[in-house]
Amino acid sequence: MFTAVLHPQYMDSVSAWTITARKNRYQSLPMTPLLTWIFSIIAAIMLFLHGLASFSEEVARIGGERLRLRLHKLTQTDLYGALTGAISTALVQSSSAVTSMAVGLAHNRTLTDRGAFAVMIGANVGTTFTAWLVTMKIVGLGPVFVTLGGLWSLIGPRPWRPYGKVLFYFGLVFLALDLISQALAPIANSPALADWHELLSSPVLALLFAALLTALVQSSSVVTGLAVLLVQQNLIAPEVAVWLIAGANIGTTSTALLASTALDINSRKLALLNTGLNMFGVLLFATLLQPIVSMILNLTIATDQQIALVHTVFNLAAATAALIILPHIWPVLKRWLNRTP
Repeated sequence: MFTAVLHPQYMDSVSAWTITARKNRYQSLPMTPLLTWIFSIIAAIMLFLHGLASFSEEVARIGGERLRLRLHKLTQTDLYGALTGAISTALVQSSSAVTSMAVGLAHNRTLTDRGAFAVMIGANVGTTFTAWLVTMKIVGLGPVFVTLGGLWSLIGPRPWRPYGKVLFYFGLVFLALDLISQALAPIANSPALADWHELLSSPVLALLFAALLTALVQSSSVVTGLAVLLVQQNLIAPEVAVWLIAGANIGTTSTALLASTALDINSRKLALLNTGLNMFGVLLFATLLQPIVSMILNLTIATDQQIALVHTVFNLAAATAALIILPHIWPVLKRWLNRTP
């Protein structure tokens, strides 16, 4: 009815605009599959990232104050503190969350500075669990865990519903990994893949790329999982993937550094110690561990298992070296931590 009162010349303009808009829409259709593919990958990564964050939050919420008190008791020695950090990270699937929690607990004196640092040492070992889960193809069970966890959190006994949320987010993490794997599959035969692979063939570039990506998404588990998936899809060589994993170990320290900015100077120094620890691990990886890495990459096992094994050996070696050195250098570190500006 509105168009009936328009002047004929305006009607002609509207018709011309409509025809042009339709023509442009049809001309832009060939771009739609590419945009859909890009957004599918981004959406899957976002699901992975938020699933990890929510899973970590739910586990911490269920643990509550009992978890804090138990952490204090379990970190009386360096070895027990490292084991606590490793197990906690394997459970919540986020070394970033565990190291940030350790800094926060040291700030409110629930943990000693040395206990918090021992937890950080172990957190790097616990994060290797993600790579093994991906290699075991547990991602196919993601929809099962999402369904069971979702039903449990909705219709289960009320006191037990929070555990259903934990199971739901656990499944969401692996469902997202499955979606990422499916989205990456079409580019295996892309001509542009060779150029991209050549760009990351330099260990330094691969290291920096993974460190920046991990700092951006605030999760080494995301980058580690992606590295294993890319190897599974034959999109990158194992020799490149191992340096991506090493870079993720550096990038993951950004979370603790960010969390410490709102805390006292002592907490900021602890976060810096965590960064130094991971830099030490990468230095160890780039030098003394290279013969072992080469040996693992020549084993007759699946390439994704090679990456997971390198990741485990790398972090175990760094953690072991740190635990051996810690008693000898802690007096110096303690004086630095207690020094007032």
